[in-house]
Amino acid sequence: MTTKGSGTPRPGLTITIYRVDGETGDRTPVKQYETTPAEQPEASHALPPCTCPRCR
Repeated sequence: MTTKGSGTPRPGLTITIYRVDGETGDRTPVKQYETTPAEQPEASHALPPCTCPRCR
């Protein structure tokens, strides 16, 4: 699967939410989301420093 854009197709991620019938086990798609890859990785996953009076 690839995402559609102005450039070269790149892989994306599709998330599908299903409703499952408890008796038969049949899956029915309810919603589907497609994500697009980031242009570049994030610099850091660290949270910003706390600014509360106790931590200053």
